[in-house]
Amino acid sequence: MNGRVVAVTGASRGIGLAIAEFLAAKGAHVIAGSRHPPEPEIAGVTHLPLDVTDEASVAAFARAAVAADVDTLVNNAGIGVFSSLEAVSVEAYRRVFDTNVLGLLLTTRHFVPHFRKRHEAGKSSQVVNITSDVSARTFAGGGLYSASKYAQRALTQALAFEGQEYGLRVSEIRPGMTDTFFNGNVPGRAERSGDLHPVDVAQAVLHVLNAAAHVRIDEVLLHPVNQPVVF
Repeated sequence: MNGRVVAVTGASRGIGLAIAEFLAAKGAHVIAGSRHPPEPEIAGVTHLPLDVTDEASVAAFARAAVAADVDTLVNNAGIGVFSSLEAVSVEAYRRVFDTNVLGLLLTTRHFVPHFRKRHEAGKSSQVVNITSDVSARTFAGGGLYSASKYAQRALTQALAFEGQEYGLRVSEIRPGMTDTFFNGNVPGRAERSGDLHPVDVAQAVLHVLNAAAHVRIDEVLLHPVNQPVVF
């Protein structure tokens, strides 16, 4: 990863922070964005304020990343709201879709022109979207969240088609049950010890980024062994 410049969204804690820390430890310069900075500061990581639902904030983050000649965007920012469909409020819908879908769309849109220019200069670029195993399935109480992940999957696949024109490799990483800060969970409880850990997702990102130049990894689906088999 030496010489690589990677932008990571939603990087204040959990999976995003693990990705930033892990890639920086492998030699990458990581530009991490989130609404709140992590503490303490991390060697090799430049943290910038970022609200993926605010286009002005996204544009400022992208400008800083482009100035560093970023070669990879990791879209990780996301939230979840879980309830029956009859209980889903308009406010909840907007919160989830503004962060998970609009956020991914806005951030990607502000990086793509730079990735086009890199291709013209003979350089390669990558986009890695962290979604969920529910980007292709759902469950009771998970309709709203799953719908946002299905939408992220659609955007990922559309970008993969479009990116072939300018040499962009696009990958989706779909984690299953993960012991991270999500839906009120506080990591480290004994009953979650068998779940994936954020660093497992970070290792999957590294695997994708280290693929040979002629290889495109379209998706990575990973589960803890104690989660029922689902595809």
